[in-house]
Amino acid sequence: MIKKIFGLSSFIILLLFINCDNEPYEGEIVNEDNACTNAIRAASEAGANYLLVTAADEEHNLLCQIYRDALEDQIEICGDETGDLQEIVDFLGDCTTVFDNPCANAQNATDIAFQEFLNAPTLDYEVTCLAYVAAIENQIAICGDDGSLQALIEDLGDCQPFVFDITGNWKLIAMNSNIGRDLDNDGVVTSDYFQEINCYTEEAIDFFPNGTGTFYFRSYAVVEISASNDNFDNIDYAIDCIEESVDVQFTWVQIGLNSIVVTLTEDGTVLNFFRNADHIFIARRDDFVATSVSPGVDSVVQDIIYEYTQL
Repeated sequence: MIKKIFGLSSFIILLLFINCDNEPYEGEIVNEDNACTNAIRAASEAGANYLLVTAADEEHNLLCQIYRDALEDQIEICGDETGDLQEIVDFLGDCTTVFDNPCANAQNATDIAFQEFLNAPTLDYEVTCLAYVAAIENQIAICGDDGSLQALIEDLGDCQPFVFDITGNWKLIAMNSNIGRDLDNDGVVTSDYFQEINCYTEEAIDFFPNGTGTFYFRSYAVVEISASNDNFDNIDYAIDCIEESVDVQFTWVQIGLNSIVVTLTEDGTVLNFFRNADHIFIARRDDFVATSVSPGVDSVVQDIIYEYTQL
């Protein structure tokens, strides 16, 4: 179990560096109440209460169970694409295990404080950041430090938020997959299908300052896959780009610094965008389909990560 704790700590420190590429924004951030926001706040509050007790306290097991249940609710409502929240749930287990290693306990407290900081709504940034700093300082006092923990504290600074401005118009620029394909049959394989498909060139998103927005869908591709004796992989693709004009309304809320939760107005579907540098991304499961039209050639169904840049 101690090995598990150290693994969590190392992974979470890596996540922090990934999520520290923030640019300043002076405007107003809309944080509307919705099911996901409420679930995150409930988990954050439960986590803060859990961190206040020790394993010897009578309420330890109860507060642990409340925190674990709140995390499970957050996962169900908001999703957990990276699996980080599920790692904490797994670590908490049935809340009956008592660890008598002070350093391991301090590391676990830092991990939990980091998750609350990472997932907190923007308005709670300063509070969760200060709690995270306090947890790191406690870990340093108990476990010692090779300088990496102090560096995290220095990177956090005075815990004043630098918020990325999502408002404005965004244009689709890439459709990334983990498998390269030659969709236009030119002999060049790429994992960015946007370069291979003469379609989706007018797809865009508007995020309005009042917490609403619009997707603009202007085309979609129908892809077929067939056997061929001409190409190096004996596969040919045929792409038919179908024009359309569909506008889809939604509401949005910015969670923390790098996550945007979109809720479709029509049916309540929740989509989770994440931000890296000056681009935003959304991963869609089974969103690329190439239908086989040849015996012995399998159809293709793959996940796609859509990438947008702000205009």
